[in-house]
Amino acid sequence: MSQYVQPTPQAAGEPPVVEQDHRVVGGGLRILQFLAGAAGAVLFVMGLIAVFRVDFGVSLVETTAAVAGFGFSAAMAIAAIVLGGAVMASAFADQDRGGTAFVGLVTLLVGIVGLIAEGQIPDEVGVDTRSASLFVGIGAVVFVLALMPWWSRRRVTTVTR
Repeated sequence: MSQYVQPTPQAAGEPPVVEQDHRVVGGGLRILQFLAGAAGAVLFVMGLIAVFRVDFGVSLVETTAAVAGFGFSAAMAIAAIVLGGAVMASAFADQDRGGTAFVGLVTLLVGIVGLIAEGQIPDEVGVDTRSASLFVGIGAVVFVLALMPWWSRRRVTTVTR
């Protein structure tokens, strides 16, 4: 897409004037940023639903509720709300890729700790393997999406008059 610029007549002997116009093309919400935020939204919404279904009268780490087939304890529901909200905030607020990558790694770590705890201490900690895998999956997706640049194309128009 080109635009013709009518040259301004110059007086004889004057040096030409060069003007550059820098414009952002394709600004707005980028798809990778949106996908990272959407992954955080999934975790956030699941945590919100789970927090109303879990039984806070028992141990915080005992699985007492299920959301979409994923078992949640009170601690996992709270972690889902906090980490999902942090992913959304870091992905959508000020396009902070470094913060989004960090929160993605923390989410991944929470899932891995859940998987390890489920196999090591089965009587004391009731971690659902599927919900821990959900944290691992969402954390990994957010981390990888944050590593990819959320750029916009720039167009520079140079006019010599």
